[in-house]
Amino acid sequence: MKIEANLQKDFQSVQRKLLMKKLTTTPGIWIDGKTYWIQNGYEKLIPEHSISVHVKQIHKHSKIQYNEIYVRNHSTETKKMKILVLNYFTKAYQEHLSFVSPTENVIYHSIDDQLYLVNGKHETTSIEQRTVQPIWNVHTELIWNNNHKGILKYQPMAKGSSVSIFSLNMEVKPQSTGISHAWSITGTEKKDILDLNHILMKTSTSIS
Repeated sequence: MKIEANLQKDFQSVQRKLLMKKLTTTPGIWIDGKTYWIQNGYEKLIPEHSISVHVKQIHKHSKIQYNEIYVRNHSTETKKMKILVLNYFTKAYQEHLSFVSPTENVIYHSIDDQLYLVNGKHETTSIEQRTVQPIWNVHTELIWNNNHKGILKYQPMAKGSSVSIFSLNMEVKPQSTGISHAWSITGTEKKDILDLNHILMKTSTSIS
């Protein structure tokens, strides 16, 4: 009984550590100089702009966290906006390094031997802007270089308590729905992660 209890305790400890190192995603919308984060991660109604947002988590692969972000335009006018995707760890890690890769147009988070690739697309369009910020900048004007124009403050690298943010341009016609996609891929080998990312950029079907 004691051995079984110890094994159970060890298993629970490993599970907790894995859960703590899971990258958390919070989508948001920038429109007309205002930012709205979907705090519960699932849905938000923005009546002043006549839009609603719904987020669906899709299972594609054990190494992939994948979200579809649906934006419904309830008005009679075309709406232009930016989808924002915030990625962070709920616990602060001193060894956490986050950085932008301009050549691959992705963002990486690194902890110990684990590498996390962050990316997204809207239709066939890839990330428009990407940045890494101290976590205390979130929910303030400090993430912006020009909030009125929707220009994020660019910072290529950060260590410790930091978040990554990327944006996707979206235009939704009246009484229509736009869909954007955001994901993070976990692994220990950069090549394997990039291969999965390449597949996601090319297709929206399941990955076996």
